[in-house]
Amino acid sequence: MAKKQWNGFFSSRPNAVTYTSAVSATLPKKMQFDKNKKKLPTPYGLFCEWAKNNLTGDWASTTISGVGFAISVESQDDSALITSTFGASAQPQSTEVGNTTTQCGYSDSKYASLAKSLSYVL
Repeated sequence: MAKKQWNGFFSSRPNAVTYTSAVSATLPKKMQFDKNKKKLPTPYGLFCEWAKNNLTGDWASTTISGVGFAISVESQDDSALITSTFGASAQPQSTEVGNTTTQCGYSDSKYASLAKSLSYVL
């Protein structure tokens, strides 16, 4: 479905599930383009590209300065897809970014495999 604005997303979706991920804000200088000269997205941008291609319900995401990013989904199917694709640690907790927040298993070390799955040639 569609990516929504973060601030407006929660007003009509109080039961949204939020995932956080600790990733770098930028790529290394030597890793700006793939072998086909396509500009590589940041780790956050790559995750958003995956979400746009795979999530079926509405979702919202935002960067968290110095930490990484958060993504919230309203669909239980989308929540299950994120968990099955990337894993999730611990039990959900109420945090400042969402009432039901879980640490997602996506990290910098998973960038290459996700990029390849989205047709980037590394």
